[in-house]
Amino acid sequence: MLISPLELHRAYKRIFDTPDGMAVMDDLEKRGCFLRSTFSTDQGRTEFNEGRRSLVLHMKHMCDETNFINKDHE
Repeated sequence: MLISPLELHRAYKRIFDTPDGMAVMDDLEKRGCFLRSTFSTDQGRTEFNEGRRSLVLHMKHMCDETNFINKDHE
């Protein structure tokens, strides 16, 4: 299934603008080190935490209307 970049942004926004979506994003932010350091003295843990944080950042980017790609097909 092909979906335009604009429609993909809109889909993220629709999902995360619901009460359930907001609760999920809040949980992801907490688990994904969004507002805290990703550093750990445990080997490999910092990299793992950065991966989680990167995914949360991507989701938040996709939900932000100022980042929407304004063309239906690219």
